[in-house]
Amino acid sequence: MSIKKITAPSMPEAFQRVKEEVGEEAVILSSRVVWTGGILGFFKRKQFEVIAVMDDDIQMTGIAAGPNLSEINRIEETKKDDYENTILSELTELKKMVATERTPSDQKISIFPEAVQKVVGRLLDQEVENSRAMNIGEQLLQKWRHAQQEPSEKELVQEAKEILVSELDILHFSKPLHKKFVALVGPTGVGKTTTLAKLAAHAVLEEKKKVAFITMDTYRIAAIEQLKTYAGLLDVPVEVAYEPEDFIKAAEVFADCDHIFIDTAGRNYRDAEFVHALNKMLSQKDELEILLALAVTMKEKDIDPIMENFKMLPIDQLIFTKADETKLHGSMVNIMLKHNLPAAYITTGQDVPDDIIHARPDLFSEYIFGVGSE
Repeated sequence: MSIKKITAPSMPEAFQRVKEEVGEEAVILSSRVVWTGGILGFFKRKQFEVIAVMDDDIQMTGIAAGPNLSEINRIEETKKDDYENTILSELTELKKMVATERTPSDQKISIFPEAVQKVVGRLLDQEVENSRAMNIGEQLLQKWRHAQQEPSEKELVQEAKEILVSELDILHFSKPLHKKFVALVGPTGVGKTTTLAKLAAHAVLEEKKKVAFITMDTYRIAAIEQLKTYAGLLDVPVEVAYEPEDFIKAAEVFADCDHIFIDTAGRNYRDAEFVHALNKMLSQKDELEILLALAVTMKEKDIDPIMENFKMLPIDQLIFTKADETKLHGSMVNIMLKHNLPAAYITTGQDVPDDIIHARPDLFSEYIFGVGSE
């Protein structure tokens, strides 16, 4: 019986040498890691030691041994097959989970022709409300059915844009800043002060109006200083109102101004008491336009309670801020139609007086489908 001990840098190399030196039917008696070489116990090399013998010799002597190389190869192939089967099983299960997680709208979209599906899919991807997206899809389907020639996806996109514009038209978008007092309200972090400065700058630089600022944001020193900085750049006066009486006095001081822009505190607008206090202060003036600023980056579920509390205030129009900070703009359409409020402006950056544009129904369709998608 010939027993062979083989040492190699790796186990695959050791097995290959066993195959070459002992034979395909060799049986592995044992294998272990050994450390060789080195100086004074340092710089040793890791090696793999395998002891093998021919299968015939094992049968003659009755030595208990591990599997031969053929058996090892068979085991490895089995493991490989088992691994692949496991992966396929997991992928199948994952597909089932994805199918289960699909929303009813995702499932219903399959009833549309492919070209219509793409348009409706675009609306859903932009987070336009499911029911609204499906309704537009139904209208596109009718156009598709009654067309003499099958409409292209481009034509369907144009039709969808026109439907969206017609739905927004009922909100009666009007020119903003048509009253003397313009108050900007909204939750913390939406960019109210910067937006107010843009409105004032446009009135001063483009329309040559005489304007002034009143800030009611007495909770943040930085906000007051920021507004004073903008006032200095525009060379317009600013007053701080701590109480309703201060607001009345400031309004009297600025009686000869065309517009008086009012900055409000970025407090928790989910707090009904705070909104009530704000309403009390702003109700001092009849010639008042109230604009509600909301960031496009906000989650709709966070906006809903804010809108509920703001019912205490006579909101005239919305301003959507930070439109440049997200690729999803469907929430603007959802909010306007849900609360029956048009938008006055959309802000697209931090630059004053730039990065603010007048809102129009067709502008929102361009945000959803892309400019020049006709």
